Amino acid sequence: MTVTEPGRVTCVPTTHACSERSYLLDVFYPSRTASSTIVADAPVASVGGPYPLIVFAAGFDEDPSAYVPLIEAWVRAGYVVAAPRFPLSSAWALATYGVDLHDAAIADAFESDMLNEPGDLSAAIGEMDVLARSGVLAGRVATDDVALAGQSDGGDVVLASADNTCCAIPGVRAVAVLSGAVFSPFGGSFFGSSVPMLVVQGSADTVNPPSASQAIYADAQAPKYLEWLLGADHLGPYTTEGPAEQAVAAVSIAFFDTYLRQMAPSVTQVATIGQVSGVATEEADVDGS
Repeated sequence: MTVTEPGRVTCVPTTHACSERSYLLDVFYPSRTASSTIVADAPVASVGGPYPLIVFAAGFDEDPSAYVPLIEAWVRAGYVVAAPRFPLSSAWALATYGVDLHDAAIADAFESDMLNEPGDLSAAIGEMDVLARSGVLAGRVATDDVALAGQSDGGDVVLASADNTCCAIPGVRAVAVLSGAVFSPFGGSFFGSSVPMLVVQGSADTVNPPSASQAIYADAQAPKYLEWLLGADHLGPYTTEGPAEQAVAAVSIAFFDTYLRQMAPSVTQVATIGQVSGVATEEADVDGS
């Protein structure tokens, strides 16, 4: 579906053409259709809802479809996932505008649109609220129970959207920052709230320095969790099925279940479920101690 944002404008760096800001929103939800893969336009599951909402931000030059293994795990656990294809930084947009990523200046100009993406996430929540009241998902989405999750640049965006005075979205109840960082051009002040935070990082990531995630975890207020993926790279744990992706799915589902649903597993279990021999270790501070 297409989301439009009245009063906001997108200007294409290569053409300088400006228009009302809009983007494609991919929505994934539990379905009545029995399938091991995502089925387009499948009927919404009639039992088990309303389902909490996860708004997901993909990284630069990626689309939500790249993260299907992780998104599928969340949906199977009883969540609706709404994921924008960002209007300038997504793989879809970069292909549409013929961006040469080898041209660093042009690539950076498109990537810098991430400063506008907290507004896109807010618009996604608004769109889901409409669908929850009168659309195909009527009565099936709990838009009062919202978490943010994002990877790479998307992690930077959800961190700002949950815990920065510049652009914090009201009502966000939890945030998962997957191989992200503090992006200082957002301005404002980070880490002034106590929104529960899960930070995930691969120890062999050569794109997002592991120290960036360590700094987020150190500076964030409790409750907070750090999932450390041993030998994992930047993208694989979120896009490729395997032990690392399974560890991320398990700890993130436990995290969302605890802070969106107030259900088992408890915070103690969230703090330990990420311990997987040879795959991942976990740190936690659930009460600021």
